[in-house]
Amino acid sequence: MRDDIQRLLTAARVPDTVPPQTFGLWSIRRPLLNDWQARRVGWPTQTRLERYTLAVKMAGPSAGELVMEDSRRELSRHLPCWLNAHGNVLVTGLGLRCVVRGLLACLKVEHIDVVEIDRGILRVVGAEFARHPKVTLHHGDALTWAPVPGERWTLGWHDLWSEPTEAHLSLVHARVLMRFAPHCDVQGAWQLPRWLKRRWPTPLIG
Repeated sequence: MRDDIQRLLTAARVPDTVPPQTFGLWSIRRPLLNDWQARRVGWPTQTRLERYTLAVKMAGPSAGELVMEDSRRELSRHLPCWLNAHGNVLVTGLGLRCVVRGLLACLKVEHIDVVEIDRGILRVVGAEFARHPKVTLHHGDALTWAPVPGERWTLGWHDLWSEPTEAHLSLVHARVLMRFAPHCDVQGAWQLPRWLKRRWPTPLIG
């Protein structure tokens, strides 16, 4: 099991072939790490996805809010998804595409549908999967995107982010969980509060 976990974590990391870049309000950064930082991250390199938001506007022109990173700690939050994945999987939120890379390393996964609201993320980050036979990218808001009638997934995994000025992330996840409950056998998210897991009527992982 430990070898499987290490394999999934390694497969999910952002490859060095993805260059640091800025597009729209987004930045992909690969900061230099000292020895202490590398031990904390779990690898000698790290990739960060940051967004320039109103919340950090006063902090300076180089400031960006951290949305996702491929540190061992953050990737480990998605292990419930990878360890339970099989058949057809729904992912809401593309981010640095770490979740999708991990799913592609799962031998029992047959197909992955990804719903992403930001066209810039789809264009820049999603390019890796543009022609992948096991991945379909959908542009849409997870709160309003409508699947094909009767479509069903064995697992729905929600990797969403919200600005501090918007609804709390727990509420966003709760709304998405409710929306896709009729379409998913099991659902989960990288961040689920305990009160939500205790009260939710159907199986949740994460």
